[in-house]
Amino acid sequence: MKKLVALGLVLCSVSGMFAQQTPPANQSQPAQTAQQPNYEDFVPVSGEPNPYEKKAIHERPVIAYPYLQEADVKYHKKVHRIIDSRQKMNYVLNWPKNPFSNYIYNYAVDGTLKAYRNDSLYSWFTLEDVKKLGSKEYDIEVPNPDGDPDDPFDVISKTIYEPFEPYKIKKYRLYEDWFFDHKHSVFKPRIVAIAPIYVLEFGGQELGEYPMFWIKMDDFRPLLKNLELFNPGNDAARLSYDHFFQYRMFDSYIVKESNMYDEDINIMPQFKEDNMASLLEGERIKNDLFIWEHDLWEY
Repeated sequence: MKKLVALGLVLCSVSGMFAQQTPPANQSQPAQTAQQPNYEDFVPVSGEPNPYEKKAIHERPVIAYPYLQEADVKYHKKVHRIIDSRQKMNYVLNWPKNPFSNYIYNYAVDGTLKAYRNDSLYSWFTLEDVKKLGSKEYDIEVPNPDGDPDDPFDVISKTIYEPFEPYKIKKYRLYEDWFFDHKHSVFKPRIVAIAPIYVLEFGGQELGEYPMFWIKMDDFRPLLKNLELFNPGNDAARLSYDHFFQYRMFDSYIVKESNMYDEDINIMPQFKEDNMASLLEGERIKNDLFIWEHDLWEY
């Protein structure tokens, strides 16, 4: 009899629990709405909204170079090469949402990066001088506002200033060191500096291409590591511009190697009037570097 009473009490308590959890049939439950993400909080450096917060691009560290001392360097060659962003392999530099030209120019103009005058990297431009690079000034004649409006010859001279636009930068010049590290048994390049190239024009005629200024790559890398590079295969696995240069994902051609005249290939007398010969000479230098490394090993 005691067991039956205890069993009845247990059944009553269980039924009470279900009664509390189950709402009446005529009472509707409040609808559970999922919290919508705020896309404005998930905007990376490239300016693209994403459905999730992309932290990797902001948290990537700069991979430091291994320590190198003079006793370990058994071979060293200085090389200059040109990257043309209009080539298919380099066209990612022109990604409209994150163009590389905007950063290399604006960081120099606002003083974030020091703009050097040449590849010696000893002297540099002031901020006022950097802003004038590539800009143009025109002198035009306009009617004199204080003169006779009926006199067509009553004019004054006015100077119009046209600032330089970064989108005009189509080429970049790399200054790099090729060396053989005897300690680690590697032959590899290291980018020392980079320079945007601008075309000097006068009277509608192109007078040549010149580096605007030089930026130390060691100063530039802490900024490049957080700048997204477009990946045509996967938007969730985008690299940075630092990867682009360190992994050598670009196509280029050599325009100079260290020589006693410190001149580009196309300036030398034997190549000055032959552009094709200049390109072939650059290919010869590249092939010599390949052969030099190939001859280091036995197979």
